Amino acid sequence: MALTCDLTNRRQVSQAAQQAEDRFGPVDILINNAGVVQGKNTADMSEQLASKSMLINAESHFWTVKEFLPSMMERNSGHIVCIASMAGVVGYPGLGDYCASKFAAYGFNESLRMEMKLLRKNITCTTICPAFINTGMFAGVKCSNIMPILN
Repeated sequence: MALTCDLTNRRQVSQAAQQAEDRFGPVDILINNAGVVQGKNTADMSEQLASKSMLINAESHFWTVKEFLPSMMERNSGHIVCIASMAGVVGYPGLGDYCASKFAAYGFNESLRMEMKLLRKNITCTTICPAFINTGMFAGVKCSNIMPILN
């Protein structure tokens, strides 16, 4: 069984988190994997879509973590996975908003990882930075031979 919610709606995220815990019990693994991209040069990008990229690709990570982290901390157990991107490590032309959002997701999860270490909590925080994958999401993106789009 799956639960869905609109990650741009803070209230829906909170409700879905509560439903998940009510139906399945404490959450042991949180995987933040949502992502959107508009793929336009900075001068041509939509400000509204750039804001949506930040909201979905980065800010929603704060919300989901805030929902599940207290229980993980109480149990001193859990795993939080952030699917960022190589675009969160290296900038790419035509992906300014996407890169910024994935840099934010990467930084947030790394900061959280260090917090858990400092607090001596047994909560693992993993950040994954895959290369671009040919799913259609990155149609038109020009990558170098060093980092080609994967099929």
